[in-house]
Parts: sequence; C-alpha cells; structure tokens
Amino acid sequence: MNKACWTCRSRTIQCDQSRSPCAKCEKAGLECFDKRPLRWVKGVAIRGKMRGRLYEDSNADSISKSQTQLERTQKRIVASGVKCLAVENEMPVFALQDPRISNLDRASRYYMDYYNSRICKLFILYDSESNPFRHLLSYALDDSTLQQCIVALAARHFANSGQSFDQTNAIVAPRYIHANMDALHFKRQTIGALSGRLTHPELGKKDATMATILLLIFLDLLESGIDGWDYHLQGAKGLVNLYQSLNTGSQSEDSGETAQEVRRFIDRQFSLIATFGATLSGPKSRSEFSISGDGNWHPESVVRSFLGCPEFILKAIHFFSNQRDLIAELRRHGEMASDADIRDTVAMLELTENFDCAEWASDFQRSSHSTVDVQKLSTLSLAYKTAALLYGRRALGALKETLSANECLVVQLLALIDDLQSDTTLFKCLLWPTFIAGLECHTEAQQNVVLQSMKLLWDLTSCLNIINASKILQDRWREKASSGSLKYGGPDLYRIDRGWLLI
Repeated sequence: MNKACWTCRSRTIQCDQSRSPCAKCEKAGLECFDKRPLRWVKGVAIRGKMRGRLYEDSNADSISKSQTQLERTQKRIVASGVKCLAVENEMPVFALQDPRISNLDRASRYYMDYYNSRICKLFILYDSESNPFRHLLSYALDDSTLQQCIVALAARHFANSGQSFDQTNAIVAPRYIHANMDALHFKRQTIGALSGRLTHPELGKKDATMATILLLIFLDLLESGIDGWDYHLQGAKGLVNLYQSLNTGSQSEDSGETAQEVRRFIDRQFSLIATFGATLSGPKSRSEFSISGDGNWHPESVVRSFLGCPEFILKAIHFFSNQRDLIAELRRHGEMASDADIRDTVAMLELTENFDCAEWASDFQRSSHSTVDVQKLSTLSLAYKTAALLYGRRALGALKETLSANECLVVQLLALIDDLQSDTTLFKCLLWPTFIAGLECHTEAQQNVVLQSMKLLWDLTSCLNIINASKILQDRWREKASSGSLKYGGPDLYRIDRGWLLI
C-alpha cells in the first residue's frame, strides 16, 4: 500500500500501510477504502439547515419555482445542443453530494441518481451496499467518458419505461421523447470520447475504459440486444491484449481491494456475456473471455452477476456451445461426428443431469455467509440446469442426427419459470431459460405461458432485447403452424439469424 487508506484517515488513526485491506481496518471489521467512497444522503444537503430536507411540490409556489428552474436549465442545455429530461414531479429523493458533479446540469444529475436507484439493482442478482455497479460511480466522478455512458444508460432505460410490451400505444409522453434524445446524445458523446481514448490508451484509465465498454453492452441490451454487444466485446478483447503489452509488469497504482474487486467483476461479466452470446449465434471466433476453470472466483460471484447461474452450469453451456461450432464445421466439410465427440457430449449431459442444485444453493449460503433464500436460489439454478439440458440434448441430437424427446424437460422448465414469478429479484434473470423453453414449445398453451413470462420480464427490466426475443419466438411458431415443421424441429441446432444476446 503506497499511502494510508481513507478509512484510517477518516478515523484519525495511523494506518499501518502493510497491505490492502490494512490490518487496522481488518481488525475493526471495516471496509478498507483507498479513496473516499461515494456518499448518498437523503435530502438536498449533507450538513447544515437543509440536511434531510426534500424538495416537495406541496403548494403552487414551490411548483412554480421548480418549473422556472427547470425551464432555465432546459434553455441552457438546449442552447448547447442537448435535450433536457422533463422531470417535473420526479425529483430524486437521493442526491449525490460531491463537488465533482456540481457543474452537471439538472437532467444529468437526475440520470446519475436514476442509475444509482434503478440501474444498479437491475443488472445484478442481489442488490447490496457492495454492489459493483455503484462502485463504478467512483470512477465516473473522475472520468467524463464513463460518466456520459452512465447517463446514456439511465436515459435509455427511462425512455424504455414509457413503452408497452406490445408497443401498440402510439402516444408517448414528452418526457420519454426527451429521454430518448438524451440517450442518443450521450451515447454519441460516449462513443466519440471512447474512440479518441483508444487512439492513445493509458494504463491509468484502464478500469474506467473497460467499465465504459461493459456498460455499453448493457446499453445495447436496452436498445435491442443484437450485434452491438459483440462489437463492444471484441473491442474489449483487443484492449485486454493491448493493456497487457503496455504493462511492463509493474502493478497498477490503484491496487486497493475495491479496485481489484471491480476488475474481477468486469472480467466476470465479459465472460458471462461471451458465453451466452455464443449460444444462439452462428460460428464465430471463440471469445477469449471464456469461463475460467481455475475455480478462483469470489464466493459471492454468482450473486454479484446478473444471472445467478452456477459456475458448473455455465461451463456446461459453454461446452455445448463449442459442440455446436464443431458440428457446423463438420457439416461444412461433409464429415460425420466422431464417436469421441458423441461420448464427450453424453458425458457432459450426464454430469449436468447429476448436478445437485439444492446442495449447491446450501453450500453457497454457507461459504458466502449470505441470507439468501436457499429454496428460491435452488429453483433458479434448476431452471438454468434444465435449459442447459435442453440445449445440450439439441447438440447431441445434431451429432447423432437423431431426434430426442424433450417434452418432459419443457414442462419442467415452464413450471420452474412460473414458480419464480413470485420472486421478481430472481425472475428478472430468466430470459435465456425462457427463450430456450420457447424454442421447444409445441402447444399454444405453452407458447402463451412463454409470452406471459416475456411480458413480465419486460415489465421488470424494460430491456428491448426481451421484446425482440418474443418476436423471434412468434415468428418461429407461425412458421411451424404454417408448414408443420421447423428447421430446429429436426436434428438441428438452436440458431437464429445474426448475433443476439438474450440475457
């Protein structure tokens, strides 16, 4: 540790600077911060007479004053080419009190608060004080590119919340139209600034740059979920190699525990995105962000992700995805699958079938000292396990050029999805299993269950990739109804046009 930690400095004690976390913080049971953390307070001020006070629209004078202030802000921002979000009666209860954002316009500060209160808990399984997405705010305060990306992400989600699942409502409130313009503007600003940074990459900006790329992928999920995420992922892969070549072996100046955890978190999310992004796309170069087999992930990594899928099931899905590419390569050369390839796939299916979700959930609770609902977490993992079995059986059927009876698994998966609807925290993670179930549905009743689940997912997340997923499924079902068969109904694979990220 190069300097005393912020926690010891704030306690006015001498830091031993021995390691991170330092011995004194560890002994006191405190989180060892190398920098001053963000502080979110209730009210408009952190101290003084206005501490704990909120802006309220309880009378006409206060409303008129707020509207006058908003109009002035709108005129100033519009003059610079930026549309301002109309937030007349939606002032945030919590405000970020930090001098580094005091120069931000009202709309941007609103979006920063929106990110903190809505986005951070949306893209993670369990929200907490240690939510890595909130840690990214610390980087954003010193990095304008990441800050613009956060604003774009929040504005896009806010704009999406004004739409309906069936998109039949043609009337959209002006505030959602303005939010859409904000999202486009700040995304353009982010892409431009990021392009300039990539021309002259700096090791000191590595964490903020990688975080910006990660959030651009989540922005793509909100916008559509097609293609864009893959471009960003490929760019992140290239940056990893570049930063490794620039790094002469010396450690980064910021080696605090929080910074290291953020790096692990970002790398983990890239791995998950690469794995699930490859499951439905055509053959492409394999991502270097593959699921690691070293078993060194943090015990809480599963709940610090946005899926809650057990590590072993992720590896099984990754294996079956690789088998799909192998099959495609064999077919291009007119070759048959070898007995070894078939045996390996059968063995992985057996291992996946024998995976004990209840035991895994219990072990996770003990190892992470978590208070999560073991039964619900077990149900979530079982949903991913069942979807992985359906996915793996499709690969095995293509290898053997035979059909497999999957009706029992489909019924089981739909029941698990239905059971989790009572827990919105876990249910929001189920797009991929729900889509896999939809690809295997053969009855109108099952298809309606899938569509209702998709609608609930949309209501919970406002991610447009969910609407697009439902459209893909409906096109498949119409094709089957008109022709009596589907390409994927034979000894084929789950494959959809272009590159979709359905998580």
